[in-house]
Amino acid sequence: MKPIIGINCDYEEEGKQPYSFTYRNYSDAVIASCGIPLLLPIIKDDDDVRNFLKRIDGLILTGGNDVPPQRYGKDQHKKTICVHPDKDISDNLLVNIAFQMKKPILAICYGAQLVNVVFGGSLIQDISSSGISCIVHKDLRNKQYVHPVTIEKNSLLHKIVRTEYLETNSVHHQAIDKLGKGLVATAHTEDGIAEAIEIEDYPFFMGVQWHPERMTADPCHAALFSALVTASK
Repeated sequence: MKPIIGINCDYEEEGKQPYSFTYRNYSDAVIASCGIPLLLPIIKDDDDVRNFLKRIDGLILTGGNDVPPQRYGKDQHKKTICVHPDKDISDNLLVNIAFQMKKPILAICYGAQLVNVVFGGSLIQDISSSGISCIVHKDLRNKQYVHPVTIEKNSLLHKIVRTEYLETNSVHHQAIDKLGKGLVATAHTEDGIAEAIEIEDYPFFMGVQWHPERMTADPCHAALFSALVTASK
C-alpha cells in the first residue's frame, strides 16, 4: 500500500472568506513519488492532531509566511509577516506531536524555520536588512533566484541527492540564526547561511530552506520527496 503523506495547509482570512489551501506542486511531488497526499487544515486540539498523525505515514511541513518572533523571544521586525495566529497554534502542535511520534518529516522553507524555533533556535528576521549577506535570497518582486549550496559529506542530504553542490531556488527573506537543540546544519550558501538542517539519531528528518517542490524536474530535488515516501513505508 502506498504511504499517506500529510501536508499542512496555509491559511488566510483577511478581506475574504477564510480558507485553508496549499499549492498543488506539493501534492504532485508526493504523487510522483508513489505516495498519497492528505491535506491538513487548521486544527487546534491536541487529541485531534494526534489522531490525524496516527492516520498518516509521513509529513511535509510547507512554506508560508513567518514564524512569530515572540516564539523565540524577539520583537517583530518591520518586514516580518507572521502566519495567522490559528495557523501558528496548529503548526506548533503538529510539529511537537509529530516529533514525539517519530514521524518521517520533510520541512520546507517556513517549515524548516518552524522546526528550528520549536527546538529552541532563533531566526534572522530579514536577511537583506541584516547586512550579513551579499547574496539575494529573495527579491522584492518575488522573482525566484537560483544559487548554489554546498552540502556536507556523510549527511542525510548528501545521501539523498548524491552531490556536494546543488543549484537551489531562493525565495526566503528569513534564515536560521541560532540552531535549535539537536539540529545540525548540513548545507550552506557561500555567505554562511544554513540551507539545510537535520537531526542526529532521528528516523527521518530533512529540513531545507529552498522549495524543491518547484524544481522536481531535477532528479536531485525530486529525490527529497522520494526519500520521504520511502522512509514512510
